[in-house]
Amino acid sequence: MLDDILKFEHRVDLRGNALAEEMAAVLEASRESVIGKLAKLQEKHLTGKAFDQESLARRKAFLEALRMEIEKILAGVSSEWADSLQTAGGDVIQAGMTSTVTTMNAAVGAAIMAPKLTPSVVSAWFETSTVDGLLVNEWLKKVETATVERIVAAGRQSMIEGLGVQATARLIRKNGVEGTVPGLEGLARTFTASASNYAREKIVTEKFSDTVKGWKRMAVLDGRTCIACGSMDGKTYGLKDPKPALPAHWRCRCVYLPLPVTFRDLGIDIDEFEGADRTTVKHTGKTVHHKDGSTSTKFKVAEVGKVAPDATYHAWMKQQLEKDPAFVRQVLGKTRFELFKSGKLSLEKMAVHGKIKKLSEL
Repeated sequence: MLDDILKFEHRVDLRGNALAEEMAAVLEASRESVIGKLAKLQEKHLTGKAFDQESLARRKAFLEALRMEIEKILAGVSSEWADSLQTAGGDVIQAGMTSTVTTMNAAVGAAIMAPKLTPSVVSAWFETSTVDGLLVNEWLKKVETATVERIVAAGRQSMIEGLGVQATARLIRKNGVEGTVPGLEGLARTFTASASNYAREKIVTEKFSDTVKGWKRMAVLDGRTCIACGSMDGKTYGLKDPKPALPAHWRCRCVYLPLPVTFRDLGIDIDEFEGADRTTVKHTGKTVHHKDGSTSTKFKVAEVGKVAPDATYHAWMKQQLEKDPAFVRQVLGKTRFELFKSGKLSLEKMAVHGKIKKLSEL
């Protein structure tokens, strides 16, 4: 069952990547409008002198007008982003419901048909789905606002440096478009993951509630999993008990695994199949320097291993203290590593309510 879920999540990642490219293309298409507005505002508010020689009043009027026009353009872009997110979310929810029905039918011996997705279900997900306490539209607004700031800053820089049209266009693309791409990738992957989790929970609670007793939270066993999610790995909840929403944070990869009713739950004294071993992964990271001056890390798989089906992230990290302490230190950092190694602090104590504690708190 976990293998099926992880394979599906890989497909969700691919859909998220395609969505991010689609959203970036929408932003790139707006660049021509931005350049046009920039030129018109120069004619209206400036006299043709070097920007730093214009009067303070003219420069202020130009920058205020520029911000207003960029905000109008980006509002339209953000609206297209919202449509793309909702469409992709609908695709993932429908595929997720079908995949979950197939997986659950095989797990519990049922023959339930996957329901047909309705627009109202997608709209409800889009309007109410949250990550870190923010709704989809609130995350969209954050990305939109950050993009406006980048483009306005690029326009101001082009005026100060006296750049021509082509140079200004390149600057806006470098800072305004390419600088926003990482945020779009995070947004796309986070909310396609949200749609996937929503679909799985909807199907299990509505169609399989008589054969499923609860949920088990599963983190990815690798060095990229955050301490907060690692500390929650293996936690179980009743089928309808309150539990933390997933994704728990930006780019969270955790999933909830349905827990079918066992023979012993039914009063039959038969051992259950223990399940397949869990996969562990170690990566090597390479720092990538982007044109806007930001950096990110590109990961490459370096080692794949196996642990017992019931092993948790905490147990795996304890095991790595003996086998590969340098890996544990890399994941936790110097101070947390020393506390963990000495036994003074478990992973569970390094986070509270899904948030990583500061070193000063530890």
